[in-house]
Amino acid sequence: MNRIGFAGLAVLLAGLVSAQVAEEQSALATDNCVPAGDLRGDAARGAELHLENCAECHGASGKTDVIVMHMDVPPKDQSDPEYMRTLTDAFLYLAVCQGGEAVGRSAVMQGWGDYFSDQQIKDLIAHMRGFSGT
Repeated sequence: MNRIGFAGLAVLLAGLVSAQVAEEQSALATDNCVPAGDLRGDAARGAELHLENCAECHGASGKTDVIVMHMDVPPKDQSDPEYMRTLTDAFLYLAVCQGGEAVGRSAVMQGWGDYFSDQQIKDLIAHMRGFSGT
């Protein structure tokens, strides 16, 4: 890893997060990252968030068709319906809100619960589901 390390990368990525969170409280602050209610929001709003904050590692189409230098194993293909059917919306919510390690995945995936609102995470889920049609 270069000089910034994972902590520096997390800070850098956090700085890229949408300014909308400044208007809304983070998911961690409002619900402690506990998924509740309808977990699918607005896919169009989720598309913008994904492109700005997730596509660098997950690819613009969820296929992880990018080279991620800091990962030994790239994220799974989110456009694969067979794989995505194995993941509940609550799992996706927790993965985004608390990070990969919280759901038994890579610790490289930081938690975004301090940065995204509950609604933004739901919007991301709707957009992610669109990759696979699930």
